[in-house]
Amino acid sequence: MIARAWRAALCLAVAWGAAPALATAQVYLGRDVPHAGTVEITGGGLWSGGFDLGSVSADETRNTGSGTGPFTLFAVSSRMNSAPAVQGRLGVHIARAVSIEAGVLLARPGASSRLTGDAEEAPNLTATETLTRLVVDGSLVLHLTGLSFAAGKGVPFVLGGAGYIRELHEKNEVIETGREYHTGAGLHFWFGNGGKHRLGVRTDIGVSLRTGGADTPNTRRTVPTAGVSLAYLF
Repeated sequence: MIARAWRAALCLAVAWGAAPALATAQVYLGRDVPHAGTVEITGGGLWSGGFDLGSVSADETRNTGSGTGPFTLFAVSSRMNSAPAVQGRLGVHIARAVSIEAGVLLARPGASSRLTGDAEEAPNLTATETLTRLVVDGSLVLHLTGLSFAAGKGVPFVLGGAGYIRELHEKNEVIETGREYHTGAGLHFWFGNGGKHRLGVRTDIGVSLRTGGADTPNTRRTVPTAGVSLAYLF
């Protein structure tokens, strides 16, 4: 009888000692995401707007007595067309509502140059080419958890950052580089219940301020962007 009582007491002591460890394990396994250390990976598409590349005229000095001012042989106006792109992003939460992320974007925009006003009255001509654009950037993302909705599934965010532009002309004969600075806002919508969100959809809109690349040197362009991606939290 005494031995049986001792065995019961021992089992009870072991159970009490193991309970905190089991509780800790359950909390860890079921921990809400995101939290500090959570990794987010996204992949999808993005649209970037087009912009004018400016105009220039081919001028030469007039012959004496043929008038004043330069003589224009022809004029050229150029434009970078809007284009879709594929993008991927990798982010790490440094807090539940703050993350840093790196991204890469690949696009194939078209550029056109229109020749007009030929001095010899040749017909107007438009020349086109397709560029390969690579953008690598980094951003700071603030998740507005206080504005979340749908039981925490919808979480707005704002972001800002900078990146590197590399553009290759057709046949990769000329490579031009530049910089870009961006800001924007968007929304994560997570699937699942409670705080155990893993898979979701990310949408964002923004503006990119770019210099360089296949553009007139030292000229700044403001380019609108909009994207949608699938997101997953680890």
